[in-house]
Amino acid sequence: MNDQAYPDALKPQYRLHWYTIERVLGQGGFGITYLARDTNLDQLVAIKEYLPVEVVARGEDGRVRSRGDGQRERYRWGLDRFIQEARTLARFDHPSIVRVHSVFEFNGTAYMVMRFEEGENFGALLERRGTLPEKDLLRVLLPILDGLELVHGTGFIHRDIKPDNIHIRADGSPVLLDFGSARHALGKSRTLTILVAPGYAPFEQYGSNSENQGPWTDIYGLGATCYRVITGTPPLDAITRSKGILGSTREVLVPARTIGSGRYSAQLLAAMDHALEFAEKGRPQTVAEWRREILGEAIATNAAPAAPERSVPVAPEKVAPPAVPPPAFPAPAAPPDHARAGWSGARAPIAWGVAGATAGAIAIAVFLQMDNPRRDQEEKVKKEQLELDKELTRIQDEIKRGGLELKSLQKEREIDVKRVQEEKERLAELKKQAEKLRTAAAAQRKPSPEPPPLTKPKPRPEMVTIAPALILAPPTLAPLVELEPGEAPPVVAMAKPKPTPQAEPLAKAEGALARGDYAGAREILEPLAQGGNTQAQTRLAEMYASGQGVSRNYIQAYIWYSLATRGGSTTAPAERDRMTRLLQPAEVKQADKVVDGMRAR
Repeated sequence: MNDQAYPDALKPQYRLHWYTIERVLGQGGFGITYLARDTNLDQLVAIKEYLPVEVVARGEDGRVRSRGDGQRERYRWGLDRFIQEARTLARFDHPSIVRVHSVFEFNGTAYMVMRFEEGENFGALLERRGTLPEKDLLRVLLPILDGLELVHGTGFIHRDIKPDNIHIRADGSPVLLDFGSARHALGKSRTLTILVAPGYAPFEQYGSNSENQGPWTDIYGLGATCYRVITGTPPLDAITRSKGILGSTREVLVPARTIGSGRYSAQLLAAMDHALEFAEKGRPQTVAEWRREILGEAIATNAAPAAPERSVPVAPEKVAPPAVPPPAFPAPAAPPDHARAGWSGARAPIAWGVAGATAGAIAIAVFLQMDNPRRDQEEKVKKEQLELDKELTRIQDEIKRGGLELKSLQKEREIDVKRVQEEKERLAELKKQAEKLRTAAAAQRKPSPEPPPLTKPKPRPEMVTIAPALILAPPTLAPLVELEPGEAPPVVAMAKPKPTPQAEPLAKAEGALARGDYAGAREILEPLAQGGNTQAQTRLAEMYASGQGVSRNYIQAYIWYSLATRGGSTTAPAERDRMTRLLQPAEVKQADKVVDGMRAR
C-alpha cells in the first residue's frame, strides 16, 4: 500500500522500467521524489515524478490524468517544461548541482532520474544545531554559489532555494536539489500556480509570471538561508515586509548586521542585508557580484586609502665622502627637517655622531622595554572596553527589537479587532437580507383567496415551490381568454427552472460544507471556479475571507471576488470592495495582475 503520509505516491516495489520504487523521500507542489533501485547497475537512485496535484490525480492503475478538460493544456505545458529542464540539468556536471542521469515518460507523466546523495538535509541539520559559525556557513555557501553561477549562465534560475533544498553529503560538501520549480529567466513565462516558500521567496515571486525574476531572485533565497543560519529563524515573508515598506507599518525585518554583530564578519553581514533588499534592483544582480561582497573583494577593487601621515626623515644633501674611513656599522639616519633648519653647516665629527646615535638607540630600547608591560595593560583594558561596548550595543538592539515586535503585535491585534467588528456587521446585514427573503418567499407561497365556484373549476396546473435563496424568475403569462359567466379564472403556473449542468456539483459542495468537509468542498469548487462559475468563485472567496477550512487570505479572496464580478455576479462587487479596504494598494495591484492572467487563460 501507499505510505499514508503520501496518498498520491506510487506503491513500494512498483516497477518503472528497470527501476524499483523503495520508498518516498519527499513531496512538493510539483512532484514526488522516490528512493529507487536501478536493477541494471544495482545501485540506488533518486527519481522525481512530475505530479502537480492541483491539476492532476492518479488512477487506480497508477496513471496520471488531468482533473478536467480545462486542466489538460496547463498540465501538458508543465510536463513539457519538466522534461526540457531535466535535459538541460543533465548537461551540468558540477559537484554542487544535483546530477541528472536521464528522463523518460511513463504513466501519463514524466520521471527524472538523479544521483542519490547520502548525507543529511541542511534544513534538518539546522533544526538540530540551531545556528552555525561563519566558517561552516561559508563551507556550504561558496560551493553552492559556484554551481548556481553555472546554472544562471544557461538562462535558468532555481526559484526555490531554501535549507530544505540543500543536501549535505557525508564528507560535508553541499549539493543543491529540487530544480522542479526552475524556469527560464529570460522571456515571458507561465506558471501553473503561485507556489512560494514564505521567508525565502522575494516579493516578485508572488506574481503570476517571471518577467521580474532573475539571478537576483535566487540570491534573495540564498541570503534568506544565510539569515536562517545566523539567527535560528527564517526572515519574515515578503508580504509582511511589503506592508512596512509601503508605509502601513514599519519595516519589521531586523538586519543581519544587528543580530550577528560580534559573531560574524561585518562584510558577510553586509552582504546578507544586501541580498535581502526588498526591491529586486536593490540586490546584487549576479552571483559574481555577491561573491565579491561576501569575500570582501569589492573593497580591494577601489582605490586604496591614503596611508596615515608620519614623519619621514629627509636625506641630507650629498657631500664629499669623509677623509676618515667609514664606520663598520650603518650610518645613522639623517636628522629631521626641523633639526636641519637650525644647522649652521659646520659638520660635527663623525665619531661623536655615531656615539650619540648609539646612545640614543640604547636609551630608546631601554625605554621601550620598560614601557611594554604598561602598554600591554592598556591594550587589555581597551580590548575589554570594546567587548563591553559591543555587549551594550547588542542589549540595546535586543531591547529595540523587542519594542518593535511588541508594537507590531499591538498593531496586529488592533487590525484583528477591527476585522472581527466588520465581520459582525456584515453578518448582521446578511441576516437582515435573509429575513427579507424569507418574508417575500412566504408571501409568494400564500394562496390567493378563490371566489366561490359557480361551476366546476378546471384542475390547477402543478405549482412549483421556489426556495427563498433563489432569485424568482418572471412567471409565464397564460394567453388571454374569454370567460363564461360564473367561470373562475385559470391559475397561472410558475415554470420549473431547468437545472444547469453545474447545479449538482454545487449542491454537493454545499453539502460538504454543511458536514464540515471543507477539503471535499474545495476540491469540487476549485475546478468550477477556474472554469468561470461565478457561484463557485464567490463561495471560494467567502472561504478565504472567513478562514473557513483554509488559512485566511484576503488577497486570494479578492482574486475570486474579482473574477466573479467580471463574470457578472451581482453580489461579488460589494465584497470585492470590502476586501480592497483590507489590502494595501500594492497588494491590490498585484492581485489584479493575477486576475488578468487567469481571465486571459
